[in-house]
Amino acid sequence: ELAFSWTNYANESVSSGISVFPAVLTGGLYTAASQLTLPLPEGKGQQPFYCRARHSEGDRYLEVVNPGPVDATPAVSIHPPSREDFEGPYRNSTVLCRVASPRKLPFAVQWLKNGAPQDTDVATEGPVSDGRGGYVTNSGISVSQSDWDAGTVYTCKVDAELRNTSKALECGFERPLETEIVVRAVAPAFADIFIDKVAKLTCRVTNLPSAEGLTITWRKETGQELETKTLPRVLQPNGLYSVDGVASVCADEWDKGELYTCRVTHPDLLFPVEEKLQKKTDSSAKAPSIYVFSPPTEQLSMHEMATVTCLVKGFNPPDLLVRWLRNGEPVAAGDYVTLPPVAEGQPPRSYFTYSALSVSGEDWGAGNVYTCLVGHEKLPLQVAQKSVDKSSAYLDGFLEAEEEDLNNLWTTASTFIVLFILSLFYSATVTLIKVK
Repeated sequence: ELAFSWTNYANESVSSGISVFPAVLTGGLYTAASQLTLPLPEGKGQQPFYCRARHSEGDRYLEVVNPGPVDATPAVSIHPPSREDFEGPYRNSTVLCRVASPRKLPFAVQWLKNGAPQDTDVATEGPVSDGRGGYVTNSGISVSQSDWDAGTVYTCKVDAELRNTSKALECGFERPLETEIVVRAVAPAFADIFIDKVAKLTCRVTNLPSAEGLTITWRKETGQELETKTLPRVLQPNGLYSVDGVASVCADEWDKGELYTCRVTHPDLLFPVEEKLQKKTDSSAKAPSIYVFSPPTEQLSMHEMATVTCLVKGFNPPDLLVRWLRNGEPVAAGDYVTLPPVAEGQPPRSYFTYSALSVSGEDWGAGNVYTCLVGHEKLPLQVAQKSVDKSSAYLDGFLEAEEEDLNNLWTTASTFIVLFILSLFYSATVTLIKVK
């Protein structure tokens, strides 16, 4: 049950010249087609037409336009690195140059650094098919973070066409054909709810060729619009942009399961896109168990760094908060590492994670108290903690050793008692036999 419809560039319905072909079943799925026949002068025009397919599983839209005469002039775009791209001991990254052409033609790509030709640290590949009838040539040059921060200008020269980039110059990019604008509603993190006492609703729009004309609005189920803050655009690795629209609501409203809707409009979107967001309820939700372990004896004997470990397990949902305290004061985030929650089985009904805090052997030996603070929605008051220090670790070790000695003593005593009873039974049996 699929319904086709056609509209022109003015969003006016087109009813004449339309043919709909019967659906064909192939491999368990159906394929259907609709054809629009136009008068020759109208069909040669550059105005687009839009085909819309309605289905119970969702609607789809497709723009159909006469591409006109084929132009072999390449489209050149350049992709500068972001600060997060600089990695490794030498802090290097890559400036990328993309050459797109409708024909498979070899293009000479040359790189310039502040106007001087560069032959080293350059890699060029292509042309290769883009899977849509066109061809792409990619070229990259390695840059150091120091050169990039100093404002060095890198130029990609393709035959007679130039593209420049530097830290101070932001360039436009050609939108890759294989990408579409994507809208996704992101639920608030527990850490934000716990710390700020509000739930932040995030509407993330990705693969934007430009943020111009973009509007993001959040509203309640009642239709009431929420104050939505549109954050600055962020450059993606593919040369496009992502933008977040954030609205804040009371944590109680979010916990009650109220429904919120994000609405996005953009010049490149034929129709507005809406995404809904609501807190999910899980019957298997449960609070975590918390265990804190002192540094291993082998590590302390090396008189270097000591590792205090916090094991959090058996919790669901996986969203939680882990923080460390030293004598009641927060520890810098760079001093500990918390692993992402891992499912304890399949299907994932509970999760566990580790958090490792690095302290100096001197601080541990001084008797400082280290506390693992855990926040989770199913905990009483949404927070719990466990602490450890040198004295408690020593006492635990002493008690464990004492308990082990008692267990060994009881095992030995039990063995003697059993042997004694067996010997009595043997003596009685021998005596009985002698009497007979």
